[in-house]
Amino acid sequence: MKTIQKLMLGVALCLLVTKLQAQTNTWVTLKGQLKGFNNQVEVQDMSEFQYLLPPSTTRMILADSTGHFSIRFKVASPNYFRLGRNQLYLSPGDDLEVFIDYSDPKKASFKGKGAEANTYLKATPFPKGGSFIEAGSQVKPVMEETFATIEAMAAQREQELAKLSKASPEFLRLEKARIKADLINSYQSGKFYSTYELKLKDEQAKAFEAQYAKAIEPKVKALSQNFTDASLMKLVVYRDVAEDVVKEGGSPADIQTITDWYKASDLVNAMQKVKDKQQLAVYKTQLAALKTPAFKAAALASLKQLMAFGKGDLAVDFIATDINGKPVSLSSLKGKVIYVDLWATWCGPCMQEMPHFEKLKALYKDNPHVVLLSLSIDDDAALWKNSITGRKADGYQWMINRAKLQAYNIVGIPRSLLIDKNFKMVEMSAPLPSETHAAKAINALLK
Repeated sequence: MKTIQKLMLGVALCLLVTKLQAQTNTWVTLKGQLKGFNNQVEVQDMSEFQYLLPPSTTRMILADSTGHFSIRFKVASPNYFRLGRNQLYLSPGDDLEVFIDYSDPKKASFKGKGAEANTYLKATPFPKGGSFIEAGSQVKPVMEETFATIEAMAAQREQELAKLSKASPEFLRLEKARIKADLINSYQSGKFYSTYELKLKDEQAKAFEAQYAKAIEPKVKALSQNFTDASLMKLVVYRDVAEDVVKEGGSPADIQTITDWYKASDLVNAMQKVKDKQQLAVYKTQLAALKTPAFKAAALASLKQLMAFGKGDLAVDFIATDINGKPVSLSSLKGKVIYVDLWATWCGPCMQEMPHFEKLKALYKDNPHVVLLSLSIDDDAALWKNSITGRKADGYQWMINRAKLQAYNIVGIPRSLLIDKNFKMVEMSAPLPSETHAAKAINALLK
């Protein structure tokens, strides 16, 4: 009996260890050094959900003064990300030591688990630069020479991909598709870049563009055959060409999913431009019509976030710390127009805003109905205080942990908030101090 109990206990322990290992392996660790970046950097999701989901701060890097950093975050499944101008492919359990130079992605280095795939990605061409056209640098005087050049570049990438020995089959599949999508994008982008680089104008430009379009039509058509695959939507460049690819047919399910992505993307983009929450409600019906559950859920999450708190709502109170270390609350400023300048000592653009913030403060120094609140999200009180004393800044100087500002969805800074005398939100992203209409926005609330 005891033997059976021991055996059962052993099995339970094995199951527990396996479960814990599975949970541990959902994490990705990145550490190393960044060059040419601001201190605040996001590891951006580059998958098909890049713009569909609400913004998140879970992958925000805060590098030190020398650019060194360490970050750990969860990744449910292999996915594409971007750090600066470098594409990354990260899988659960990856542990990478990196060096990334913002000015030159090819100078990046990777060591550790996942290094081979990310080293290959250093040479990924930029879709918005026309992929292999490289923003016009590969345009040749003769159209056929341009085609031959980009085709040779695509062939070279295929050769480099074939040399990988540790990359997963899924990564190889996706990257092979990327090369084909990059080539389609190169053909299509070449018309504009060639016209510009060759300095063609008027009738000459029209004649060239017509000839160019006729020349690439069979090339694009051939590449697009049997290329409709919704699973490739996680590639940025495939999303750029998929609308043309689906014209060549494919399975109804793939076409529906791809079509739904474009619909969801357009709806989320439109929702983000709406400032009145009452007008957001109409999007719920349109989102409900999407047939792809994942895209519908992501877009609805964005709608929920936009409707949860914003213009016209009572400001969410929070407790910060003043320059003397005492707790202070936003609600203590009720009854005044409150302009909040969010910043940190490690944020270069924030520090550039400081002289403008001081000038804005000076405009209202004798007005008891206005408060200009300088709110730092620094995690080092000494650096924060040194910055204030070094600049001889006065007035409302507070510091707070970013986690206490979840309702305000503070992803990037500098950012400004504007609250009226009734403690209601007027702008979640108010004009920055350097913008001329910052004072106009404040003055409008004083009337």
